[in-house]
Amino acid sequence: MRFILLLFLIVSCGEKNAPIESNNTESEIAFDPAVSQMELIGDAARFNTTWVAYQKFITELENFDHSTAAAERLILAVDDMDVSLPEELNKQPVRSRLKVLETRVKSYHALLTHNSYEVSTQQDRYDQLITALDGLKIQMMEVFLLKKAEESILENLEDNLNDLEENNDALEGI
Repeated sequence: MRFILLLFLIVSCGEKNAPIESNNTESEIAFDPAVSQMELIGDAARFNTTWVAYQKFITELENFDHSTAAAERLILAVDDMDVSLPEELNKQPVRSRLKVLETRVKSYHALLTHNSYEVSTQQDRYDQLITALDGLKIQMMEVFLLKKAEESILENLEDNLNDLEENNDALEGI
């Protein structure tokens, strides 16, 4: 009996273990944080340099290390944005996009609080956060574009009114 055990140990020690192939592609996926593709321009860019809560959020996002503590700081920053929304931007589309951003930040934070999660899920949630930020930027620029268009229309109306008054005065003089 001892001979059989000894023979078994010798044979099993001599075998080379074949590498185990993993079908888990998740472990091969690297997290590649998205970057905002939208840049504020014109009046929106100038205005948002004075909105402290927005600047704080952008700074927190630039320094974001994907930890729960950093996500909590992002939540505080987006909450500050909601509370301190300037009157010029206090329009329904901007408020809606701000709420979407808040939801995406909190969703990402909730994911980070789990003990385990897939990298693809983390990637998706972070990409959604960046997409929400881009949507907010678009709405902010639209507010300023609409304001500029309204001012242009009013200016044209005033010019047309002045022209009509001049033509009316000229016709009365005939």
